[in-house]
Amino acid sequence: MKSISKSKAEFSYRWWGPGELNAFFGLLGDAFSKISAIIGILLFGEGFPKEIVLGRILPGIAIASVLGNLWYFYEAYSLAHKEKRSDVTAQPFGISSTQVFSWLYLIIIPIYRNTGNAELAWQIGLAASLIGGIIEAIGAFIGKYIIKIIPSSALLGNMAASALIWLSFNGILSVFENPIVALVPFFLIVIIFNNDIKLPKNIPASLLVILIGTLMAWLTGFRNIEHLSSSIKDLSFYPPNLFIADAFKGLKYITPYLQIIIPLEIANFIATLQGIESAALVGDEYPVKRSMLMDGISTIIGSLFGNPFPTTVYWGHPGWKKVGARGGYSLLVGLTYISCFFGLPQLFLAVVPYEIIVILLIYIGITVTTEVMEKTETKHFMVMLISLFPILAQFIDNFIDSTLLVAGLTVESLGYKAFIEGNVLIKGIKNLSYGAFSTSLLFAIWTAYICDKEYRKAAFTSFILTFCSLIGLIHTQHVELFSKSGVQFGLLYGIIGICCFIFEKFKDNSSVSI
Repeated sequence: MKSISKSKAEFSYRWWGPGELNAFFGLLGDAFSKISAIIGILLFGEGFPKEIVLGRILPGIAIASVLGNLWYFYEAYSLAHKEKRSDVTAQPFGISSTQVFSWLYLIIIPIYRNTGNAELAWQIGLAASLIGGIIEAIGAFIGKYIIKIIPSSALLGNMAASALIWLSFNGILSVFENPIVALVPFFLIVIIFNNDIKLPKNIPASLLVILIGTLMAWLTGFRNIEHLSSSIKDLSFYPPNLFIADAFKGLKYITPYLQIIIPLEIANFIATLQGIESAALVGDEYPVKRSMLMDGISTIIGSLFGNPFPTTVYWGHPGWKKVGARGGYSLLVGLTYISCFFGLPQLFLAVVPYEIIVILLIYIGITVTTEVMEKTETKHFMVMLISLFPILAQFIDNFIDSTLLVAGLTVESLGYKAFIEGNVLIKGIKNLSYGAFSTSLLFAIWTAYICDKEYRKAAFTSFILTFCSLIGLIHTQHVELFSKSGVQFGLLYGIIGICCFIFEKFKDNSSVSI
């Protein structure tokens, strides 16, 4: 007994691994790219006051992110000591990509444009984040049951599909938008990471790629002194403050935005669940309830300190584990968020272009997809492929809308007839893109049950699709009861459910071939 106690006491988690700096620079770039987007869109694009963007939002992001990263380091530390092994990788954490852009373009900016009141837009954003955090926290108590009910191939397949489109494909477009700066670094990262090439003096591959890309950006004039000098002017100390009254004031006006908040935050806690599942897939089994609860708590705390953007556990744990990261990168990233108290993120991105940072995200998206496919039975490959369709439609839909916006147009103002004449299946794209994450996940669940010939469960999934269609969670632009398209899709999914019950009835009947 004494020898066992002694071995437990002697174990020490070696939280600094060979891939720590690779993970640090990758996650740092991911975080700073979102912060850069927030600064660029609100401060420069919309003309929000610096007091709100640099003085309230950024310090609030820092509070939530420092807290979350320290917590997930602690979780890795605890798991390492519990299992007495040092190859435990902390879960990556930060503000949610989906929520950043959804909150900006669907809540904060429309309010500001309609009212001209940046303060009110920010307050409603805080309220949205507060509600989002509560939904995430509730998700912690049902997450364990979701894992039992939903096939892992569906959860992971849906995650892989989303990572492949929004991290990898979206990122590769940025690379080819500015190939002089980003193309060489992209191919270098594929060569080095894919073959585990050790660089001289243990130089981190991600750091080397960032340095090469940054050098090319400055040599080609893609970055210059003007970018740098304009960012230096905004450097100052922005201390964190509590904004509880502002968050509760925003709640008075939140009702019209619940149809945006609720589905996206359900998707957010499922994304966290998927992140935890992907960690378990490569050997790091974290407590589901505790991890998800912290996700919600950090979002709530962030909202009370001025951050209107929900936080989440990121996808990508298997990728960082593959490059040899442990818990140290989580500590480093958490501490780096302190720079938000001084306006430094803007300065960092004036030096290092976003196109360089996104290269690391492309690789992570590919790695996540590869890991899922390696751990998934061949018969379940179809799960990921079918779940890919709504995500791809969502990407195309956003691309079309953004393209038209440049010309001051919308799909509605241009008219559906113009698209039909141009052989663009705009109606199909729109139908599939609305509620894309929910549709993708439900398609994945349904397909997983079909692959396993569990027709009864597939039937119930079809009826869930019917319900979601009827209330406007999928296939319609806004949550709306019994809309024309909602009823149409609801009936069709109902028919599919009935068909599944028929297949269930006869699947064991030797006279029927299925």
